[in-house]
Amino acid sequence: MPNPFYLMTMPGLESLAFSELRSRIPDAEQIKFARGIALFRASDQLDELLALRTAEDVFFCLAHITGLGRVQDALRVLHSATLRADAARILSFWRYVHDGRVAKSWRVVSQMLGTHPFRRVDAGLAVSDALRKILPTNMRHVNDDADIEFWLWLGGSEAFVGLRLSDATMRHRDYKREHLPASLRPTVAASMAWLSRPTASDIVLDPLCGAGTILTERGLLSEFGRLLGSDLQQDAVAIARRNARAAAVEVTWAVGDARTLSLSDNSVTRILTNLPFGKQIGTHEENISLYAALSKEFARVLTPDGLMVTLTSEDRLWETVLRDSGWRIIKKVVCVVLGQPASIFVVIRE
Repeated sequence: MPNPFYLMTMPGLESLAFSELRSRIPDAEQIKFARGIALFRASDQLDELLALRTAEDVFFCLAHITGLGRVQDALRVLHSATLRADAARILSFWRYVHDGRVAKSWRVVSQMLGTHPFRRVDAGLAVSDALRKILPTNMRHVNDDADIEFWLWLGGSEAFVGLRLSDATMRHRDYKREHLPASLRPTVAASMAWLSRPTASDIVLDPLCGAGTILTERGLLSEFGRLLGSDLQQDAVAIARRNARAAAVEVTWAVGDARTLSLSDNSVTRILTNLPFGKQIGTHEENISLYAALSKEFARVLTPDGLMVTLTSEDRLWETVLRDSGWRIIKKVVCVVLGQPASIFVVIRE
């Protein structure tokens, strides 16, 4: 029987992350989406699960609870649901992921969205008390630096209890050694690369490359023809070059203004870029003229059958500019980036 798992991603990217999952594990069966969570059943292809690039974390699902009731009832339900988990199966999953290592300690990480009639710490204690009864007695419960992490996620009347199969490198990436203000999360960059309908012949441009995350993720996702990155800031290009080199992704870098690119007309097949939000970098007033200039220049260098994927929190401004400039929006994904709403636009030339 397929087992229950769930992945966590940035809110709004749940269905996209599940699409990547289905490309790796075709028999994966969607159960439901919650805020930043995709719950599914799949065969035990843990290597494929842990290779996901659009997910922040992957969990084996011990319990999925809906309709949590009053204070005492809710805590009792959490305890009872966790108590029914198969400890032997839990530990076998963990050992497989960690090359046969024997776990000596465990802890519970609790997350709570919104308000509830009980404290987050009390919910965590209900889960911890149940785990004490089913886990081997020689495994120590600790507060930090545990071998095994169980995560409790609470949102509204719904709860997930899961064994964390991934580690910090799934969301942070080993290659990203240097950062810049407003630097994009790798999972969001990977989502943009996924939305670009990648092909092995793509000539991909990021003309506002920052720390190089988008191009690096595109290079790691699948084959490509060429990757081109540029930025107005020389320091940013140097950082991007070092990050891409750490990931063993070959990119051609340049210092330049995205409004006047040193590229020929119709010379790139994909443009992937994170536009200035007008907060940490730039202002809304500056973006009004900047976005218009970028739209025009991007249309010049993109091939007629090319595709552009952009991210911005200036959602209304960019959508207006795109429509006025003759672009056609074929997909818009609303998500949360750096704690604020943002949109990924997938567009083509009319």
